[in-house]
Amino acid sequence: VITVIGMLAATVGQGLLPTPRGWGEESFAGQLGLYMLFILRLAQGLCTGGEIGAVSTYITEVAARRSMGRCVAFISITANLGFMFAREVIWAFQSRIGEEEMLTWGWRWPFLLAFIPGVISVTGRLFCLKETELFEQEHVALLEEEDEEVLVKEERSSERKSTRRHLQEFACTHFVEVLIGTGGVISFAVFQYGGLVWVNSFLKKHGAPVNYLMMAGTCSRLLQMILAFPVGWLADLYGTAFVTLAGALVQTAAGLPLFLALEAEPTSVANLFVTYTFGYSFVAVLQFTIYLYCAELFPTAVRTLGVGVSYNIGFGLFGGFAPLLAEASLEWSPYGPGLLLSLAGFVTVVTIVGSVHLLEHGKVEKLAHIRPRPYLATWADGDVVG
Repeated sequence: VITVIGMLAATVGQGLLPTPRGWGEESFAGQLGLYMLFILRLAQGLCTGGEIGAVSTYITEVAARRSMGRCVAFISITANLGFMFAREVIWAFQSRIGEEEMLTWGWRWPFLLAFIPGVISVTGRLFCLKETELFEQEHVALLEEEDEEVLVKEERSSERKSTRRHLQEFACTHFVEVLIGTGGVISFAVFQYGGLVWVNSFLKKHGAPVNYLMMAGTCSRLLQMILAFPVGWLADLYGTAFVTLAGALVQTAAGLPLFLALEAEPTSVANLFVTYTFGYSFVAVLQFTIYLYCAELFPTAVRTLGVGVSYNIGFGLFGGFAPLLAEASLEWSPYGPGLLLSLAGFVTVVTIVGSVHLLEHGKVEKLAHIRPRPYLATWADGDVVG
């Protein structure tokens, strides 16, 4: 629940910040607002990564094994629903008050309105959700190992040492799994921020009609929600690694051609809907199984931590810098952003194939702790039988 409260506070807080535009470029309040924006965005990102770890873990542990992919589809559906509503709110405000007023004060309202769903989320986490059965079993086992006669002071000291030891053991024993999880996330992270988000700004800068661009982005999110369950069904049928690998392969092959198509005719409405709405949506939706892919890598005791670390590194480092790299790559080649997308897809392909090789040679114990079969269709399982 701490991560949900953190996301709520950081999001709403951004809507209350003073800005250089309103207070003056050289004013103390304006400069303070910039520093606070950096801090709140950092907190928002860290809490989001932690919450993704918790949500992915919870869903994979409560879902029936035969329907884990379809259950994880809810993460993609709700995430895209949030992006779609955000677009609609911004579009509505911008159409109502105009771009100048939107830049002056209207931009605050989307952040402030996040208070409503945020409070609903916090209430739901506090009063509606129980711990999973797997977690409860491990928690009871740990309690039984505690020495009941230890003094409160020693007990607290022991807990602190236990936490440090827990983190040290995690870093030592699950380092390879974190690398695999991070490599698996890279394709999806770079495509989300270097594809769907940055390309939207690129198209706007190069003359794409603003209203049609907003509509294309909204339709893209809607299409991803519609396709989430069929993709989840494929993950249940052929395995999460199979679908994740398929998505990375599609991004490797299509990242460059899709960007070149948009770059060639950025003002074409037809090109906008065919390439950005349908093409980019298809690449993105094939990769939401990364949540399940990462959760499967780690045992119950460290699953939330493992997913959170892998996701934060993948999205914070590679996804976070993707727009900057995409913009900078245009300086040396018009193909740069497309090559970046294809390269990210290739990294995830190599990661998945390499992880199977590591499993077969005993370098990792398991790639799937809950549902090892199906994993990579008929090519590989998530553990070694016998």
